[in-house]
Amino acid sequence: MADSIIATKDVENWIRNEFLTKKYHQAFSKQKLGVQSGGEFECDAVSEDGKIVCFISTSSSKTTSEKPGADELAKVRSNAFWAGSLSEKPQEIVFAFTDKSMIELIKQEKESGRFPKHIKTILVKLPAELEGK
Repeated sequence: MADSIIATKDVENWIRNEFLTKKYHQAFSKQKLGVQSGGEFECDAVSEDGKIVCFISTSSSKTTSEKPGADELAKVRSNAFWAGSLSEKPQEIVFAFTDKSMIELIKQEKESGRFPKHIKTILVKLPAELEGK
């Protein structure tokens, strides 16, 4: 289990420090942002200028037994809720997915009105050294 947590952290760090930085031409960092209820929520990646907030998902939409991954979808929905609850609204909210099945599921959720349409989704192609993690 510890190995999978380390691998996930490696992938998240690469997406934050390499992929997003290159795509948006600025640095990103993990940050806690204020929410309307008065607390804070830790966001996976926030741009240097604070205009872009990104949530990173390495989960598949299916479990290892090929059943729908309800817990994985619930985590993405939870992040969407917190994104909508931020005290200061970013110009862009992005969900970065490493699994094509999850981005397809979220596309279906958007089409059926169960996921915010204003949230941008992107599929991240991992480098070979991270692909198997």
